[in-house]
Amino acid sequence: MGPFGSNCARCGAPNVPNALYCQSCGSRLAPATPTSVPAPPPGAVLPSPVPPPPPYGAPPMYTPMGWPAPAVPSASASDRERTDTGLLLLVIGFALIWIPYVAFVADLIVLIGIIFLILGRRAYGPDHHRNVVVGGVLFLITVVAAIGLAIWFAAALVGQLVSNLNSVNVATGALQNDFAVLFIGTAILGVVGAFVRVIMPYALADRTTTILLWAGFALSVAVSVLVLAILYPQIASAITQSTSGTQFNPGPLTSLQTTSTLLGLLNVVPSLLFAWAYYRAREEAIRRQGGPASAPPSARPY
Repeated sequence: MGPFGSNCARCGAPNVPNALYCQSCGSRLAPATPTSVPAPPPGAVLPSPVPPPPPYGAPPMYTPMGWPAPAVPSASASDRERTDTGLLLLVIGFALIWIPYVAFVADLIVLIGIIFLILGRRAYGPDHHRNVVVGGVLFLITVVAAIGLAIWFAAALVGQLVSNLNSVNVATGALQNDFAVLFIGTAILGVVGAFVRVIMPYALADRTTTILLWAGFALSVAVSVLVLAILYPQIASAITQSTSGTQFNPGPLTSLQTTSTLLGLLNVVPSLLFAWAYYRAREEAIRRQGGPASAPPSARPY
């Protein structure tokens, strides 16, 4: 049916659809009321006005192929490897450094280990970075001071022996002072070196490792003081015996050096304590490799 009805409202005669006037009485026909569309029942599925997608997908877009970027090792991973290597070398060096005829090689191993620690100082957070830098500076000062002390003592000894051959008493007093400076300087450098051993791995130390580090430091200081207390009174006697004759006799001084070497064997305990502490610090460093570099260390006393 169109917009107009087919039954006349005046006479009731039927008319053809879409007629404007009644065919019986000529009256104008009223427009038909549009039929209201009933609302769909609740839950009814309404047809979607969007046609369903085709069964095939969109054609692939062309993307130019590029060479993959080369794998670059992480700086943090490299620093951690250097730190692990340095700690391992220090464990080996401290375990051997107390042996008299191996001490030179052990010192070289310790030097290389400290260099590795300095190169990897950024691996385990700002505290470790600061401690390694401070320890590295102190270690460098210690090495330079030890070399300077050895050169000064050798020059002073040769100078005294050459210039005072006819004046034994003057030479004796000067040699006593030179030996006193040598032993005291060596003891001070030993204390500073022990502190360097404590501070380098301190950020990686748990409570047990911290106790081992400070115990090694305390025993190192005690050994240095003990050696100085035993050898210092013997300096004057050894020098007097060496210069009392018409010719210089190096035997008493050699004996004094032998006594110093034997007393140095007392460093076995602090050296092994440091080796154990550095081993534990390395284990802690390996344990942290699975987490962030700035992971906080285990609880330790300050």
